[in-house]
Amino acid sequence: MLVLDDPSGESARLAERVQSRLEEIGVYRREARPWLPHVTVLRFRERPRLSPPLPEIPPFAPSGAAAFLSRLHPSGVRYEVLESCPLGM
Repeated sequence: MLVLDDPSGESARLAERVQSRLEEIGVYRREARPWLPHVTVLRFRERPRLSPPLPEIPPFAPSGAAAFLSRLHPSGVRYEVLESCPLGM
């Protein structure tokens, strides 16, 4: 997981609006822990036994964002982009 800086608080405000709206329409239940701006890089079904060193990642500015719907299939996960938008400059 890459944790993102949010010095302006804009991503936290966006997350609050999205979570509130999804709760209003009854399709989301907010987690007890506070929202953390991040990007999930990969997931494992079970905890891996490997502990590779983490690479140094310089600061970067994302150019866009997307909301995905993931569906499990026998051949693996399929992702569908529900909405996307440009970010930044």
